[in-house]
Amino acid sequence: MMLLVVLFALAAIVWMLPLIQAGRTFQLATLVLVVGTVFGPSFFAINGPIQLSLDRLLWVAMFAFVAIRWRMGELKIPELNRVDAVIAAITVWLLISVVIGGANPPKEPPPIAKWLFCIAMPVGMYVIARISEVKESDLQWAYRMLLGLGLYLAVMALFEVSGMHSLVFPHYIVDPKDWEFFGRGRGPLLNPSGNGIVMCGALAIAVLGVIRSTFRMRAFYIALCTVLLVGVYCTLTRSAWMGAIATVAVVALIYSPRWVRVLGLATAILIGGAGVLGLKDQLLRMKRDKNLTSADAEKSIQLRPLLAVVAWEMFKDRPITGHGFGHYFAHSSKYHSIRSYDMPLENARPYAQHNVFLAMLVDSGLIGLSMFIVMLVTITSMAWNLARDEGHSVAIRCGGLVWLGTFAAYFCNGMFQDVTIIPMVNMFLFFAAGLAVSLYERGVETRRVERPMPMENFSGVSLAQ
Repeated sequence: MMLLVVLFALAAIVWMLPLIQAGRTFQLATLVLVVGTVFGPSFFAINGPIQLSLDRLLWVAMFAFVAIRWRMGELKIPELNRVDAVIAAITVWLLISVVIGGANPPKEPPPIAKWLFCIAMPVGMYVIARISEVKESDLQWAYRMLLGLGLYLAVMALFEVSGMHSLVFPHYIVDPKDWEFFGRGRGPLLNPSGNGIVMCGALAIAVLGVIRSTFRMRAFYIALCTVLLVGVYCTLTRSAWMGAIATVAVVALIYSPRWVRVLGLATAILIGGAGVLGLKDQLLRMKRDKNLTSADAEKSIQLRPLLAVVAWEMFKDRPITGHGFGHYFAHSSKYHSIRSYDMPLENARPYAQHNVFLAMLVDSGLIGLSMFIVMLVTITSMAWNLARDEGHSVAIRCGGLVWLGTFAAYFCNGMFQDVTIIPMVNMFLFFAAGLAVSLYERGVETRRVERPMPMENFSGVSLAQ
């Protein structure tokens, strides 16, 4: 393991030096996402008061570099807008919520760690994306990196499910000692939903490539979409499948005529409804994890109404401020003993909330949930307008699609589990948010050139406008 760490550090230095010399903080942030996904804490970590890993050290180095550039006057901080204010407010409120939540059970992770790795660090990615001077070459570089990452995740997921474990890298992905989600395409994040969300971000870029690329490159993007969809299927996670469908639908919705949108929506509802009705039992009892039976899979669905009841009772006790961010298990125990509902609430005791909005409501109250929803709705509106504005280049419009695709997958998965507890998912979400807001507010950095150059697509081939 140490040899791998040394080799990775050397490779990272080789990648970072040109980016630092050129002052491309946006590209450096994209590299942090890739490193955090593939070489995160599960790959290598130093445990202490704060767990240190390769991606977290790179995140700190990125901010040190940004601070130096700002101090030297090479970086201009944009004016604060309404999204910046809401994100700053929710970050501060969740920190306050951690403090007022009271003591935490001894065996549970400290709530401040959840705030640091699941909120503060992702918000840091938003900050970097907001303050970076973004050129179209930066966007194309980032899109290639995200496409490559999505392709890697899809191939690893296929290897996981097909049993070709010797080909999986890093090998901890298929370590049976870490039994949760084993046998599914859980990827280096060790979570099939998180794996699916990251692949859906790449899928949005690939679908746009199919729509807007030249005829010669279209086959390449179709193949790439196919691999990504196979990877999402290999997660064996219903919400991940829904996220992939939603991602494709969002891109198609933007680039299709109105009559195609209406016809497509009606067809999807009819086919989807018929499919769900005909395959209801198979979907509910689908065997996914190697260590769990199909009955266990069905049980996971039955738990969600129980968790919703617990969330409702907890909300009634503390509706405004919540019970404290990261303090769910410290306060939920007594609510599982309620007998007035004639439901086996005790069965849900070991489980966290399985809905991102209910989790936010219980932990941070209406204050936290309202700010969270305002943030998501505002950024989605900006990204939608950005993606539909035909006055922008394809690369800029794709910045809006990256948010829309990532958020579509985030929402679909978040309706069935608390995705805020997957740190890298939040890193991608806030990075996509910062990208969309920055492009909406400032566009891209332009420089004078000797002669006009054709805009390149994500693989270096001109796209048809």
